[in-house]
Amino acid sequence: MELRVWYIDRVPSNKSTYVKVKNVKEAILVINTFIQRDLNDDRITDNAMGLQVWNKDDKEWVEYENKDGEDIDVIMEKKS
Repeated sequence: MELRVWYIDRVPSNKSTYVKVKNVKEAILVINTFIQRDLNDDRITDNAMGLQVWNKDDKEWVEYENKDGEDIDVIMEKKS
């Protein structure tokens, strides 16, 4: 499974950052790093981020959901 975290530091923005990750655990670490960095940067007033998985059939990136249909926000909320 091919995964990547997507991140936009100022919404709305046309510029996204993508970080390939090995698994959901690593994605959580990357997302938390973005969150901590943004909390310490007064220039960042809003942001957006999530986790995508490569859909081989449609040949496009789609939002990740686990087998229970939970996205990364729900997964992270359950772990906190």
